[in-house]
Amino acid sequence: MLRGMQASRPGRRSVRGPRTGLGYGVALAGTSLATAGLLLARGQVSTTNVVLLYLIVVVAAAAVGGRGPGVAAAVLGFLAFDLLFIPPYYHLVAHDKQNYLSLGVYLLIALVVSALVAAREQRRIQAERREQEAQTLYELSSSLVTQGGLTQMLASVARTVRTLFDLAGCAIVLRAEDGSVRVAAVDGDVAGATRRAAGTVDVLAELPAEEPPPPGPLLPGQRMTVSLGGPSRAVGALVVVAGGPEAATFGETEQRLLATFANQAALAVHKAEQDEQHARTRALEATDRLRTALLNSVSHDLRTPLASVMASVASLLDPEVRWPAEQQHEFLCTIDREAGRLNRLVTNLLDMSRIQAGAVDPKLVDTWLSEVVGPVVRRARATPSSQVIDVDVPDSLPSVLVDPVRLDQVLTNLLDNARRYAGDGLIQVVGRRVDGAVELRVMDHGPGIPEAERERVFSQFYRMERSGRRGNGTGLGLSICRGLVEAMGGSLRVETAPGGGAAFVVSLPAVA
Repeated sequence: MLRGMQASRPGRRSVRGPRTGLGYGVALAGTSLATAGLLLARGQVSTTNVVLLYLIVVVAAAAVGGRGPGVAAAVLGFLAFDLLFIPPYYHLVAHDKQNYLSLGVYLLIALVVSALVAAREQRRIQAERREQEAQTLYELSSSLVTQGGLTQMLASVARTVRTLFDLAGCAIVLRAEDGSVRVAAVDGDVAGATRRAAGTVDVLAELPAEEPPPPGPLLPGQRMTVSLGGPSRAVGALVVVAGGPEAATFGETEQRLLATFANQAALAVHKAEQDEQHARTRALEATDRLRTALLNSVSHDLRTPLASVMASVASLLDPEVRWPAEQQHEFLCTIDREAGRLNRLVTNLLDMSRIQAGAVDPKLVDTWLSEVVGPVVRRARATPSSQVIDVDVPDSLPSVLVDPVRLDQVLTNLLDNARRYAGDGLIQVVGRRVDGAVELRVMDHGPGIPEAERERVFSQFYRMERSGRRGNGTGLGLSICRGLVEAMGGSLRVETAPGGGAAFVVSLPAVA
């Protein structure tokens, strides 16, 4: 939204200075009109009224054109007053000596009024210019707080500078630590009026960090380079190209404003680069922490089943011991069980890497939940346990669009998790239709999950503590389950089960 606002922002509002030519015209025309009107009633108009009328012309001329037209109006009024309204007429010499005093007072007052009016008008113009400069700096500074990274900020700065100063183009060139330069942002025809976009990047890449501005205003197509941060600590350069013949003048005031803004932009660029560097550092630290957690978790969880497998194999291969058939069968069951455990661990690690890389590509087909839940529950019941697994998934539920293999993996992990915390209690698998989705709940009646930890249990390598002891497992199962469910267009959350315990809710979109 900010980008759209900047794109539609109007250009600079021009400050109207003294119009000298018009001021002299007002002095001449005003004195002539005032004189013509006074001559019609020369006998009935008092000297005071004549002076006041000429003073009005002086004020008008000074307000329009400044000090020069005001002085001209005062002199013209003095001459007209002396020649036409003080006897003898049409002569500079007056009969009455007091008339000289009147003429002198009039001329003094007219000159003072002209100077005061001109000074007031000049202060008004300066105030408007300062206001305009402050507004321009505000608009320029606002472009430095654009939401997004360094690239978005620099693009906003180039676009704002070009719009406010009505330029043909603007570009920002940054210097790398090795001294090379790159064009970070371009807006408009930055190659200039005579060189088009074909060579823009090459031209800019060869620019120095600072290029002194030309004397006076920039001509259309003329280029100026302003250093970002000063010559000693320059982070880059701001390149501007003046606009066409009808564009606003890019004079010394605009050049000064741009140089002032360049210091602010340099600080913003430096801060943005530091933020990006800090973000990369934090990402590397997070990766290191994840790698450390992975190594710690995997080394422990791999070592335990691997030790059981190696011990069983070593026992079977011992030539000095003849094991009975029952003991051999037990060793083989141990090898099969621990090898399966290793296989699940490796599969979980591979699945987590795919989820992090966004490489999960489920093959979605129209599936009935009962066809997936039945085999998963039968495998779980095949494991000797005092736990009871109750299933309530009606065949009347609508079908869902899922990957049956991935959904089987999710339900297997959720059942394993429920059996780990259910103790000898009941485990329930319940399917229900809720609005336009089908929800499958895997519930246990164990200690449950506190509300503060219901999102954390889906984090990688997170294992919730129970009675001061950390739970078994790698802490990857629930994180993988959520990633797979979301890849299939569903969601996974945890709630409190009726009667206490945890209920993991898999919500899947129903097929219309």
